[in-house]
Amino acid sequence: MLHILGAGSLGLLWAARLQQAGIDYRLIVRNESQLRQWNSNGNRLVFDDGAAKHTLSLAIETPDTPAPIENLIVATKAHAALAAVESLRPRLQPGAALFLLQNGLGSQQAIADAFTDCRIYCVSVTDGAWRPSEHELIWAGRGHNNVGPLRLGTAPPDWLNDLPSSISTTWQHDILPVLWRKLAVNCAINPFTLIYDCRNGEVPERAGEWLGQCIAELQQVLASHGVDANLAEQVHAVILATANNSSSTRQDLHARRRTELSYFLGYACRAAQSAGLSTPALDRLLLSAQDALRRHQLPAD
Repeated sequence: MLHILGAGSLGLLWAARLQQAGIDYRLIVRNESQLRQWNSNGNRLVFDDGAAKHTLSLAIETPDTPAPIENLIVATKAHAALAAVESLRPRLQPGAALFLLQNGLGSQQAIADAFTDCRIYCVSVTDGAWRPSEHELIWAGRGHNNVGPLRLGTAPPDWLNDLPSSISTTWQHDILPVLWRKLAVNCAINPFTLIYDCRNGEVPERAGEWLGQCIAELQQVLASHGVDANLAEQVHAVILATANNSSSTRQDLHARRRTELSYFLGYACRAAQSAGLSTPALDRLLLSAQDALRRHQLPAD
């Protein structure tokens, strides 16, 4: 049995694919009110996988359900992850596997510190999904999941190889470099989509030389943590591949949700400072993004 914590776009995407594959799972929603909302709709989700629309009836429960949890996929936002997992502490079995799908860095270590008897895995996700309404999901971009242990040497769970082909995964013995590279790409794209309220493909024209300056500084941050990458090539490849997409940060802006800015760009700036690096372009980017959030009366942290 797999449990999925969080009924946002990513949590629903996992639930939909597991449902289609006939794999036993439960989607854990926030509270009884959210459960009643789903129940009133027959737990139905209209899932557009890019080829066809499917109406699925999801298996949904709340944190208060007494059943034990041995495998938990945490699909909440980074800032909500620790409190969300904490709400399930009484249900987590000794040695439970926690799969953390959060963007950026920082939230994973906080959970590992709080749940020392659990096996902690980090997942770098490149799928794109969004919800045009509460009970609709569009799989906008088929991506990949790089999975690895936060603590080196932890073996993969047996069920990882049983996931359907729709959930494409690769096991990484050392996941941190993968997470750092994704963080750097997010830093180079998402804040600009927030500042200019634009799609990914518009970033190079809107940002101009500022984008190149940020990429160069991010390359230094990666090097200071021993991470190899041709970051400029990766950033422009992602921009090209997702040109018509709105970044998750811009989606949060339009939905008036708290962003994960502090877990990628904020984290990168703090890491640069700790390493004694001068990053004026990134510092300016962080301040400008925070100003944009304040103008929209959203949390800037």
